[in-house]
Amino acid sequence: MCIMRVIGGSAKGQRLQSLPGENTRPTLDRVKESMFNMIQLYVQGAKVLDLFGGSGALGIEALSRGGAFAYFADEHRGSIPVMEENLKKTKFQSQSKILAMDFRRALETLGKENQAFDLIFLDPPYGKALAAEALKMIAKGELLASQGLVIIEQDKKESLEIPTDHYDLWKEKKYGNTFVRVLKNRSEA
Repeated sequence: MCIMRVIGGSAKGQRLQSLPGENTRPTLDRVKESMFNMIQLYVQGAKVLDLFGGSGALGIEALSRGGAFAYFADEHRGSIPVMEENLKKTKFQSQSKILAMDFRRALETLGKENQAFDLIFLDPPYGKALAAEALKMIAKGELLASQGLVIIEQDKKESLEIPTDHYDLWKEKKYGNTFVRVLKNRSEA
């Protein structure tokens, strides 16, 4: 298990539990810090979706920095108790909801509820090309608020086909083997 922590805001310094196993890849602190520096003006009061939630670290970081409410979705059974424990530790249970389901079902469910998010974090398992599919479903379900951002973390070797009829690439940065891309809703770009 790797040691993770909240790096800014009200829960700064709080250690977070990570998922066990070789297939997990928590966001490095330097990547997370840079990611939040890019989007800092959009976090305060934001409604957040951490779609491939894992430990919940990205959504929790957003809440710590002033996000209003966060939804977390993950299909892996081991993720749910870890997210619950991390939300309890950081005292964000009342500002969050966990969806124990795969990303497709989560997006369909949230679309039926007419949800719209200011920030959507996509940190899918590397090498599975899930970000492109998620972007299409987010657009189809109109889940991104008019001034919303989608923040994507991917392996640098993975390509990403951005549906340019819905999104504009706003910022992009490489950190070692990781690419972070920030997309804006095209209606506001």
